[in-house]
Amino acid sequence: MDAAAELADYAREVIAPQAADLIRSDDFPWQIWQELGEAGWLGFGLGDWGGIDATPVEMFDTAAAFAEAAEVVGLCSSWMGHHMIAGRVIAEFGSEAQKEAWLPDLAQGRISPCIAISEPGAGAHPKHLKTRAERSAEGWRLNGEKAWLTNGPIAGVFVVVAITGEANGRKSFGAFLVPEDAEGVTRTEGVKIDFLKPSGHCGLKLDNVELPGEALLAEAGDAVETVLKRFRRVEDCMGLAIKAGGMAVELRRLAPLLEKEQAAALGGLAADRDLYHAAARQLMADCGGDPASPEHEARLLALRRLGRRLQNEVNAMKDAAARADPFLDLLARDMSEMGKIALRVDAAKLSKRGAAMIGAAG
Repeated sequence: MDAAAELADYAREVIAPQAADLIRSDDFPWQIWQELGEAGWLGFGLGDWGGIDATPVEMFDTAAAFAEAAEVVGLCSSWMGHHMIAGRVIAEFGSEAQKEAWLPDLAQGRISPCIAISEPGAGAHPKHLKTRAERSAEGWRLNGEKAWLTNGPIAGVFVVVAITGEANGRKSFGAFLVPEDAEGVTRTEGVKIDFLKPSGHCGLKLDNVELPGEALLAEAGDAVETVLKRFRRVEDCMGLAIKAGGMAVELRRLAPLLEKEQAAALGGLAADRDLYHAAARQLMADCGGDPASPEHEARLLALRRLGRRLQNEVNAMKDAAARADPFLDLLARDMSEMGKIALRVDAAKLSKRGAAMIGAAG
């Protein structure tokens, strides 16, 4: 049995029986996380560093199967974030010394990473970010505040995007590896997020945090392009797998609540979900996990729109059912909230596409 199948079996046997508690819990399930790490299931795609070799498509299949088996998309989102930062940021943009320092522990789950981009009152828009990194005798000195940090409470290292300079009104940005125990680093409660439990969120204050020069992910270059924008694309693409798996759980939980007269509607929704899953998997295969080209971006936008429409149908069918399932209510809430992430960014991109079409027609 391969590692992905073993992970799915573990999720069915250990996580799913606890799903009703986990989906309501503010406490992160450390024992489960430790078991995932010890089994190597926090190191997919990190085969060179003591983890498990996995292509982007294999990662997609693993994520979808994990979400369907575990039934708790919040925990699966934490799992996905761990892999996306370790594999698609640190492993790709880290120096050999940085990779040797961090990736073996990340691959074995001894620590977890967190990406720190968004800021209070600014979101992730580069124009409004204020956190700065200035040259110092030690290398770099960071000051600022970050917010909405998924996996922040469990992180051993933060990838912090900060301003490194400004010329002619244009900011330049770098990405820095900041250990959680660096002097001047303080977690804050941040904005209260009452969904996607038991995944944890927090804020981060950086008060004259001194870092060595090698803390900079120099290979990342312009962090706006390589970390901020690229990470959003990669995360959105892999997130389709979590949504496909989560929707399979929703339909499984929804079926016992319906009458026979609703069979055709449920069957149609299941067929649409299968199409969504297949199209998302094909996108992953075609773009390697980074839908950067106009064609791949368009397909990602279409799949995200389709996912929201399918979720609206699930919600309507659930709300109209004669019987209720409190767990399904929470799962549907989490799935709906996942669909809202970066919704305004999607809307801006779709508007730009439409405006270009109208302009061409005129």
